[in-house]
Amino acid sequence: MIRIFWIVSLFVLLFVSPISFQAQSTSCESTGTVERSSYYSNVSFRDRYYTIYLPPCYNETTETYPLLTLLHGSNSEDGQWDRLGFNDALDVAIQAGTAPPMIMVSLFGENIANENRFNEVTYDNILLDFLEQMNERYRTDGRQAIGGISRGGFWAYHIGLRFPDQFVAIGGHSPFFDPYHAPPEYNPLDLALTLPEDTHLKLWLDRGTDDYAADGIDRMHVNLESALIPHEYKLYQGGQHNELSWLRFIDDYLAFYASAFMQNDVDETVSDRVEGIELWIPAGGFPTFQTSLSSETLNGLLNGELSDRLVLSETAFAALTAQGFVFHPDTKILGDEGLEFQLWQDKNRFTLMPFDSLTIRYRPLWVDDIPVVDQLDTYPLAWESATPNYTPDKLTRITLSGTTALARRTLTALDTMGVDEAASGIQDYVMRSDFFHVTNEASISPTCPQFVGNVLGGTNSMCMKQEHARLHDVLDVDIVDLTGNHINDFGYDALNNTLDYFESLGVQFVGGGRTVAEAREPLILEHNGSTVGWIACNHIGPYYAMVNEDESLLGGVRPGAADCDANWLRDALPILSAEVDVVLVTVQYQEFEDYVPTAQQRIDYQTIADWGADLVIGTAEHKPMIFEYYPTRRGETAFIHYGLGNLFFDQTFWGNMRFFMDTIYVYDGRLLTVELFPGIIDDLARPRLLETEEQFNFLFFLFSEQNGF
Repeated sequence: MIRIFWIVSLFVLLFVSPISFQAQSTSCESTGTVERSSYYSNVSFRDRYYTIYLPPCYNETTETYPLLTLLHGSNSEDGQWDRLGFNDALDVAIQAGTAPPMIMVSLFGENIANENRFNEVTYDNILLDFLEQMNERYRTDGRQAIGGISRGGFWAYHIGLRFPDQFVAIGGHSPFFDPYHAPPEYNPLDLALTLPEDTHLKLWLDRGTDDYAADGIDRMHVNLESALIPHEYKLYQGGQHNELSWLRFIDDYLAFYASAFMQNDVDETVSDRVEGIELWIPAGGFPTFQTSLSSETLNGLLNGELSDRLVLSETAFAALTAQGFVFHPDTKILGDEGLEFQLWQDKNRFTLMPFDSLTIRYRPLWVDDIPVVDQLDTYPLAWESATPNYTPDKLTRITLSGTTALARRTLTALDTMGVDEAASGIQDYVMRSDFFHVTNEASISPTCPQFVGNVLGGTNSMCMKQEHARLHDVLDVDIVDLTGNHINDFGYDALNNTLDYFESLGVQFVGGGRTVAEAREPLILEHNGSTVGWIACNHIGPYYAMVNEDESLLGGVRPGAADCDANWLRDALPILSAEVDVVLVTVQYQEFEDYVPTAQQRIDYQTIADWGADLVIGTAEHKPMIFEYYPTRRGETAFIHYGLGNLFFDQTFWGNMRFFMDTIYVYDGRLLTVELFPGIIDDLARPRLLETEEQFNFLFFLFSEQNGF
């Protein structure tokens, strides 16, 4: 998902520091007038009907007003907006001073409004002629906004995006978009990609969670995001594609148009650009066999030494040469369009690229086993620039890890080596991130490891010693995933006490809690200008690990993990996607002793991505698993990692000792890339970074032998 820009927050406008327009004088009518009229169309060569709202006092003054054009949906007519109560709401808002007086017109589209034709006698030309005549017939002030419902939303975006200089705002209310409705030069889905990032247009999209036009609306949202176009995107719980839904949201629609017509609106000015950092970073295709370069190698390359592993795009070569860097004449240079293919074909190659050009199909490489962004003071490819591409306070890093069970033989190993030694292999890395996450599998019990009483997990029950729980503090854990299927093994009090302990450390939870609502509540991370919404759930059980509030159900009332209930996720994820920049879902899934997912696991994770997740990560698989770039029905690509593997666990098989930690880079509201920390568990309780040869072998095995994508 890339990101949502909020042009003007409606809550800020209307509730926090409300814009107040001058209330209408009581010397004339207190409400506007609505009438149906006709005009002669210069396109269809006959009279056509329209409905018009004129604001209070229109006939008693010589004032001019902004013009709002609202288009009806398919199989409806020009009275639809009045029937939905828009004009009544406008009267109230004008009298209250929360909306400026305005003229609203709605044209009767008739059958031609349902035709996808773009030649001469077509609806788009009829609309353009209609708008021209309305501006001549009524006292308009040059400010125009256009919006529409369903099919009318298509036409509103079609006209508004083709002629953006004529409008201040475009609104789409359950707009019906389809990639095949029109050729690219007329299709709003394609036209959206032509807008500049700094467009003056205020854009609105909305739909209900049960709206059958959802796919096209989501695709428009994705296109606007990918083009970095500011827009508001609103999802309404339970809303459908019908008038009963739309009339519920009329006040929101009006608030959007009112904000676009603010009389005291001050044009934003672009301030002088503040100098910042231009940062170039080594990167490979995502399935590269390497994670790091030495600083000696990098400095040599920048001073003319030859490496048959380096490949540069033509643009990168020109830009870096202009900065004074010297490359060997035999360095491989490719056209920009061929770079990604080359890096994926040859997993030993790497390139140098601008930081903000990273995508999830590239993986950033470290220098001397340290992420580049953590060593900028000494890093050679970072300099002050009038055209910066990196600002530290726009970057958010979240490191995700797999199964942590400080139990069984890992418990014994911790008794021997101590918590500080156990943390030492990953501590430096995880503390560089803004948020570090663990998937907790065992709760603190005062009797641990003795089985006292009726342990729910039987002889396979897991528990954590109080003194070992300190590991979370040593590693500065920020987020604990509570979807583990062993969290209630030692009883419900053990989990409640564990929650108390984590809360005392200031740790946040996701995917579990004391109540169903708490377990399902999305974790919202707001950091450095970006928002990440996080949902976690347990797909496999067992029943006693799942949170429950129904006394009649087996196991009774208990804290626990959130169930991956399809109805909940199907409703919650689209709404969360509309509210945040990036949606992350972590899943406790059935454990398989394999590196590739089952067909059903693929379907389940892909479905979660279709519902709104930008990243879907499996946190419970005991073997590290492969990855997928999944093209969602929303029109964007989701990153799926089917399993991270163990982090603290006592399995000693080759694959079960090896793991990934995934570090998500979110920059300026956009999912930029995912960095991998390939590791191994030493002595049952000390995870660390894999070293050169063993790292190569592990990555070769996953990306080549297991066909990692």
